[in-house]
Amino acid sequence: MTQPDLSEPTDVSPAPTSPPPAGSGDAGTWRKTAKVALGIVLILLGLLWTLQGADAVRIPPIMCVANCEPITGGSPGWLAIGVITMVAGLGVVGVLLRRRR
Repeated sequence: MTQPDLSEPTDVSPAPTSPPPAGSGDAGTWRKTAKVALGIVLILLGLLWTLQGADAVRIPPIMCVANCEPITGGSPGWLAIGVITMVAGLGVVGVLLRRRR
């Protein structure tokens, strides 16, 4: 039985790794960006619903199925839904921006 020659070092360098594909970026970056975009959409929708509920903005109905008529006067329900949606959007954006620091 012959023993291996240990006098010469063997090449045990790690296998070369290929760089990530161009444009892939950090896996978490696009998720954070999507969450911030969702928060901004919630803020804008909440603002619109709040203004409609307060009767500051009037938009005629679009794509009505039945006898649709515009709401005259404010709507406390839409005002509340708008405020809640706006606060939720601000919360999403605020938490994500606070984590970046």
